[in-house]
Amino acid sequence: MKNLLLAGIALVALAAPAAAADMPLKAPAPVAIDIWTGGYVGANVGYDWGSDRVDSVGSPGNCSSTGLGCTGGTTPNYFSGISAQAATFNANVSHSGLIYGGQAGHNWLVHNLFWTSDGVLGVEVDFQGKSDSHTNTYNSLTPTPAFPTFPVSQTATLNEKISTLGTLRGRMGLLWGPNTLVYLTGGLAFASASATATYGQQVVLPAGTPATIGPYGAAGSVNTELFGPVVGAGVEWKWTANWSVKAEYLYADLGGMSFNTNTLQNPSFGVGGGVFSQANVNVQTHVHDNIARIGFNYRFW
Repeated sequence: MKNLLLAGIALVALAAPAAAADMPLKAPAPVAIDIWTGGYVGANVGYDWGSDRVDSVGSPGNCSSTGLGCTGGTTPNYFSGISAQAATFNANVSHSGLIYGGQAGHNWLVHNLFWTSDGVLGVEVDFQGKSDSHTNTYNSLTPTPAFPTFPVSQTATLNEKISTLGTLRGRMGLLWGPNTLVYLTGGLAFASASATATYGQQVVLPAGTPATIGPYGAAGSVNTELFGPVVGAGVEWKWTANWSVKAEYLYADLGGMSFNTNTLQNPSFGVGGGVFSQANVNVQTHVHDNIARIGFNYRFW
């Protein structure tokens, strides 16, 4: 009996490998091809627009004329104050135009980034040229209560331009199938910007008055680098493992510019000589930019 048991065990041991060899093997699960991880470069073109608030603040200076409205009586330095009042206002400068440039970045495919859904993390830098420059002109007539027949007329011209714009952003997105990425993006925007302001004023005299008070003017400008946050969203679709097309929207808050004009000085009063009125002006503007663009990317590894 003992010998029969040992012989049975040996027979099973010899037969098991042969039986296993005849059994069909289960195929391993297919491994998805990663077409997102890697560095890329690309180009883009689009349109940008914005409306920026401008604050113009005038402050009166000293006058040296002996004419009424500068010295004496109850209204010394009066027209300097009216000149400063005329130069104090709020306005908006709108801008829009073509935007174009290139980008480079790197993506990483992350499995189960959104619970059971795969996603992509990345970083991107882009640099844009811009064609937008806009000028707004504002006309006003400021009354002079102490001298009702002598209001101050003003024409103010404001210009703002963004020459170049770049961003450095992170990207995080959800894969909608293996080829389509829907993403959010955010980071730092930087721009080269300039602004100018010119003011022309004149005291309006009654018809037939031989004396003249103006015209007189001032101007100022600034060229600077701006920095601020940028956020946005987009969608990117790969039609091959290396080529993709994207569409995205970005909003950038680039911060402010501030500058002073030279003095609004009127030396031409026909009575009393000297400087009849003068004012100084400070201009501040806050720059915003909206960007809608399409682009192409090529993954090179």
